Amino acid sequence: MLIYLSNLAVVVLAAYLARQSKSAIISKGLLALAFVSMVLVAGLRDRTVGTDTPAYVMHLNQIRSFVDVVQVGSEMGEYGFWILTWLVHFISDEYMIYLCAIAIIVVACYQRVIVAHSDDIVLSFFVFITVGSYLFFFNGARQGIACAIYALAVGAMLERNPAKYIAYVLVAFLFHKTAIMTLPVYLIFSRPNTLKNNLVIALIGCAAVVVFTQFSGEIASIGDMRYSVYLDRVEGGGYYMVGISALFAIFFLIFKKSVSIQRARYDLFLNMILFGLMIGVVSSVMSVDPSGLLRYGAYFNIAIVLIWPIVFKNLSDRRERAAAGYFFMVYCLAMLVLTTERFSNLIPYKFNPAVSALFR
Repeated sequence: MLIYLSNLAVVVLAAYLARQSKSAIISKGLLALAFVSMVLVAGLRDRTVGTDTPAYVMHLNQIRSFVDVVQVGSEMGEYGFWILTWLVHFISDEYMIYLCAIAIIVVACYQRVIVAHSDDIVLSFFVFITVGSYLFFFNGARQGIACAIYALAVGAMLERNPAKYIAYVLVAFLFHKTAIMTLPVYLIFSRPNTLKNNLVIALIGCAAVVVFTQFSGEIASIGDMRYSVYLDRVEGGGYYMVGISALFAIFFLIFKKSVSIQRARYDLFLNMILFGLMIGVVSSVMSVDPSGLLRYGAYFNIAIVLIWPIVFKNLSDRRERAAAGYFFMVYCLAMLVLTTERFSNLIPYKFNPAVSALFR
């Protein structure tokens, strides 16, 4: 747990100093420090950290030539990920380099979005690390990359540029097939958050689950059994996380009437949050394995990272800001502890044996 808290402290402090600095060079250097910290914590971990990490190490050992890329890609699709796996061998066969390469792509995408579109990069980095967006790719590397690339589409939505949005989705699709399901939601995310639009979000969210399960079933039926988990039924799938998400979605809905600064952005992020919540609610009602369908909502978690700074920017009363800040800190830190201790074999954190040997 100490490594995750240390990473959080380094990133938040670096972001704070970067924001305060009057020198562009120093500011960029501090942000580079935050970037390096997040990449190294992800890249220098042992293969036992993260439930799916051994599977990705296995892929690295299997794909050593472009012929291997073509063979695996023809069976599973997602050529972007297999090409990345092949290219890593030109640098090293060591899986530490592989994990670092994945981390560089994910962190670079998210950091670019935060720096470009957050009203407070310190808050956004804090949320990014604590509520699970950062740790998600420790387990689901393919979808983690796809989610990070999709996060770049926030800029396209803010610019009302559907062509750029489609381009980002298609690139994300090269790493995880589920990304293609984000294409239609552009039409509802870019609209003002109204009761009518919320009803549309609810209906499309329910329809998306039906289409998504059919989509996953078709993929599984043609031999890609990785997607069968999206159809698995379990007891109590993700109720706690969905319940917490619902409470905060209600808060954001109620707080909407107090938002006068960055209202258009607030509505966009709120629409994304509500759509992600609908996916979670329906998947929980259906008792689908939370490691499956519930992961589809991960594409929209970037909205949580970007909406909190707008909330605090619209709190003018000092006491309100202090109270909100207190509960916000407690919630985020509790989520970090919960995510690392209970999910995805993230604890105990172990360094790659090659790194551990340096300290012996």
